Amino acid sequence: MNCYQVILGLLSLFAMGCQQGTDAIAPAVTATTSINSSTATTPATTANLRLKQMTVQGDNGGLGPYFINTRFSYKQGRLLSQVIVPPTAPNATELTNECTYDEQGRLTSYRVRYGQANSDGSVGELTTYTFGDGFIEQTTTRFQANGQPLPDQLNERNIYRLNTQGQVTEWQQENIIRYGFPTRARYVYTYENGNIVKAAYLNANDRTEFTINYQYDDKVNPFNKWSYTFDPVLYSSRNNIVSAQVDQGTVYKTEYTYTEQGLPRTKKDVAKGAVLSYDYESF
Repeated sequence: MNCYQVILGLLSLFAMGCQQGTDAIAPAVTATTSINSSTATTPATTANLRLKQMTVQGDNGGLGPYFINTRFSYKQGRLLSQVIVPPTAPNATELTNECTYDEQGRLTSYRVRYGQANSDGSVGELTTYTFGDGFIEQTTTRFQANGQPLPDQLNERNIYRLNTQGQVTEWQQENIIRYGFPTRARYVYTYENGNIVKAAYLNANDRTEFTINYQYDDKVNPFNKWSYTFDPVLYSSRNNIVSAQVDQGTVYKTEYTYTEQGLPRTKKDVAKGAVLSYDYESF
């Protein structure tokens, strides 16, 4: 993973780390004005609604893993059962993600099943979670068709540090591949008004390589506190990102339309013009 890929993953928010007919909820209203999170208001109550699917129109190439067609199914309430991602390219396969929980309703694992085996012989991967005092540890292992772990693999390990409000304040990454070599890195997050407004990326030498600054709307983020498999910026922020800027570089902008409940109905990447639509269902 190189720096550009890391940035893309953070700038393309709005889908899950647990990679994945339509019920109409309400007419959409357009709102494209960017505001700073310090002026955001409290989200409306949407406790009885959940995402059913997300669909893309237009060229979403290069927008990362959070701007793709996705279908959701549930065990109960907002506890995900399966997340299905159809093929994203001509040579890609469908991904099926299956989630399991403990008696407290905490996600303990999710298994990704590939539509066909990869060139290394892997047919899927298993991610498990363990819980400690103020942190969650995540490990991922790829497995073969016989159910055994892929030999000689470098298992990625992530540790999420939490504050007393359950927000992720730091994301430590170990055994990640950058420039062809395994290494470690971490993100450190700064909050304002319930949103992550700054993410600093520190390398293995604890040196800041870049910083991403975010601005938000004042509407409901449907992924907020839904599942910690999502990127921390998505999981921990209560509103929706309308702009992101890496250091003093290009400002990446997003426009939304909303339902009457204040949930995103559509999300448009301003630069490419691709539109991601959200469909919700009652439960």
